[in-house]
Amino acid sequence: MIPIKDAVTNAMVFANDVLGPERAREMRLEEVELTQSGSKEVWDITLSMLKPDSRLDAIIGGLRKADPVSRTQTLFEPERPREYKTFAVDAASGHVLSMKIRELAHAE
Repeated sequence: MIPIKDAVTNAMVFANDVLGPERAREMRLEEVELTQSGSKEVWDITLSMLKPDSRLDAIIGGLRKADPVSRTQTLFEPERPREYKTFAVDAASGHVLSMKIRELAHAE
């Protein structure tokens, strides 16, 4: 069985390769679970990344090019929404088997 750190690394590399660096921006590890899929043990790895927002990116880019005082405003940006994806990684080989959208239940 591959170590959990290797499984997470494989999922992150796969996400970056498949989604591209813009969609895989500020990737975070959220959950890891060892499960059974048929006869295989699988690491289910949930990663989150920033949702793309080209309008906000243009505003932030303009601020970063501005004077130093304006650049500090980017420190106080609201938290951007994140998208979540679950990757199934074969626990024996380390190969990524699938990538699925992970919907979160919203707490009220």
